[in-house]
Amino acid sequence: MSENKSLEDTLEWFNNRISSSVSKYRHTAIKQVRTVLDRVEELKTAAHRFDYSDLKDPDVYQNYATTIYNKTLEIFEDLEAPEKVTYNILDELNRDFKNRINAYTNLLAKYLSWLKRDRSYKNSVKNLDRSLTRVKEDVYVFENKTLVSYSEIVKYEKVADDIESLIEFVNRKKEIVTEINLHKEDITKITKIIDKKQKELDELKNHPGYLQLVKNKKELDHIEILISNKISEIKKLSSKVIKAAESKKIELDDYDKDIMKSLIKDPLTTLVKEGDGYRGVKATLRILKEVSASSAIQMKKEKLKRAYENIEEILNDGLSESQQKAKFLIEQSEAISRKFSDLKMDVRIKKLNEEINNYTIDRQRITLSLEREKEEIDEEITALVKSVEEKIEEYIEKTVKLVLE
Repeated sequence: MSENKSLEDTLEWFNNRISSSVSKYRHTAIKQVRTVLDRVEELKTAAHRFDYSDLKDPDVYQNYATTIYNKTLEIFEDLEAPEKVTYNILDELNRDFKNRINAYTNLLAKYLSWLKRDRSYKNSVKNLDRSLTRVKEDVYVFENKTLVSYSEIVKYEKVADDIESLIEFVNRKKEIVTEINLHKEDITKITKIIDKKQKELDELKNHPGYLQLVKNKKELDHIEILISNKISEIKKLSSKVIKAAESKKIELDDYDKDIMKSLIKDPLTTLVKEGDGYRGVKATLRILKEVSASSAIQMKKEKLKRAYENIEEILNDGLSESQQKAKFLIEQSEAISRKFSDLKMDVRIKKLNEEINNYTIDRQRITLSLEREKEEIDEEITALVKSVEEKIEEYIEKTVKLVLE
């Protein structure tokens, strides 16, 4: 049976449930951290023997020695055990240890080689080397034993981290909703302007002439599709004939070549430009059928057959009605457009469209970034809720349903 829990209650409950499993690992980890820090203090003590800063006129070697002491304090300053123990914090601390040790090793390589030449520094150098070796050994144990062992409880920490992330996401989402609501008045004001502009635009678009233009365009689109379907195979045949003519394999005059190219590119306009009966197109189609019999034209039999059938249909005035209808629609639309132009309706419609688009963009911009962030947070919340609920059931054998509000 599942139990509904708020995020805060779930976090506290989950941490209590896993405390016995993780406390041993955390205790071991912090103990090893303190061991490393004790070794660092021993290193600082060893470095103190190199401090000659109180000498009035130190020699070069003593200056080098003092530099080692000062740099030791500088490199290893501010090191302390973390208040909170998690794998990520310990891993970052381990990298910090190693970075400081590498920097310190490079420093010693620069100065100790000189000090080793002076026998008076022999014991000091030896003690410093020994102290540094102990630091390295304990850091090695920390990295290769403590952290490796600690990784056993990372899965529990990940669930706790995810619950904390969920709490942050939910709180941020509430803030975003509040911010969006603060802009409601601005959005309402712009929406009223958009509605007013849209009403003006709708009134213009409901003009009988404008409605007729829309209707004509739909009919022309339908006719264009019908014509394209009728000459689809003719286009392919025309392309092959033009290609053969350009490579001098067949003869074809420029007029017929231009008509064929026009049919390929824009068959509707080609037919509309012709007189009734489209005699020019018919003449070219007869030439097309004639020259396509040449061996230079290679086309599959079934496609060539369909092309010939389409040619015969068009020669028999199969597109005559479509041509005449298209001509009428285009002429009517042009007449309406001229009338609209005189009344400046086209300008008014264009202006209203632009204003509506601009105001719509302005309205979106007010909360666009907030809306996008909210969407991203919603996706994160959905994924995390599913993951946390599944992991709790897997690790604790308890079915919990997270309550986000």
